Parts: sequence; C-alpha cells; structure tokens
Amino acid sequence: MAHLDIQEKKGGGWLWWLLGLVALALLAWWLLTRDNDADVDTVGLGTTPAVVATDPMATPDAGVITDFNVLMRETDANALMGRRVALTNVPVSNAVSDKGFWIGQGTGVGQGIFAVRTNQMQSNTAADGAVTAGKNVNVWGVVTAMPTNLSSQTATWNLQATDTQALAAHRHYIHVDSVRITN
Repeated sequence: MAHLDIQEKKGGGWLWWLLGLVALALLAWWLLTRDNDADVDTVGLGTTPAVVATDPMATPDAGVITDFNVLMRETDANALMGRRVALTNVPVSNAVSDKGFWIGQGTGVGQGIFAVRTNQMQSNTAADGAVTAGKNVNVWGVVTAMPTNLSSQTATWNLQATDTQALAAHRHYIHVDSVRITN
C-alpha cells in the first residue's frame, strides 16, 4: 500500500475571517439603511379626513398641531392646510349650530378658529354632553380650506347669516373627526 502523507494547510483561515467580516458589514448596512416606516399606513390628507385612532392624543406625530396658538399665529394659511390637529383643553367661545363651534379665547362669533362636524357626525354633541360656550374641549381633526362659496354650506353646517359673514373673513377651519368635553 502506498503511504500518503496528509498535512494540514497553513494560512487558509484568513479567507473565512474575511467572509465573516463582509457578511457582518452587509448586515450593518441593511439595518442602518432600511425604511423603518415602510409598514405604517398613512391617511391621505387630500380627502375627507378619517379618524386614525380612537384617541389620537395617545400617539402624537411631528406633523400634528397640538398648540392652538400655532393656528392663530400662522400668517400663511397654506402652511396649515391638510395638517392634523390634536388640541387639548381648548375653550369653546361660541357654539353657532349643532354642527359648528368657535374655539379659542374670544367671546363671540368669528373669534378664534371655527370647528365643524360634518355629515358623518349627526350633531354638535360629545359623548359627555353638548358642546356649548364656556366648556373646554379636546379636538381632533384636519385644517381645511374655507369653502369659497359659503352660502352652499349654510344648510349643511346649519349656519345663520351672521355666522356665514363671520366665516368669510377666515381662510381655514378645522374639519372635526372627534371632540371630547373636558369640563
């Protein structure tokens, strides 16, 4: 029989180390560059707003307006259009109909921001009572452009002529998804 002299090769282990480092680098690259928000559903803001959660305050978003003063100070109404609002403990200055009410520090019609609940909400009542002047509310909704033809909204929003005149001076309103009385 032939005698075979088998010896282990020296110096071949570096290839396995190199392959391991390349695999580790690829894994790190994948983890750092993947889109973490790819699986999150978004709501189209160009359409009729939808309630995203039963309590949007529980999941704040960087694009959500939570400070009422931002709505009052913004001089460019276009910068507000389509943005979601989640306002807490805002005073109701006047409830003008069963669908619409003014929120803010003012004491009358046309002062503050108009908030309107449209056809999917039957009336201007929250689960814990009617939205009336003097109460504070949490409001969730979307900043929407004021219709150019307000007379077409008079019946839909149950407005009086004085309400329509006051709204004509405003460029936007809050399309309310949900309202909750806090006091």
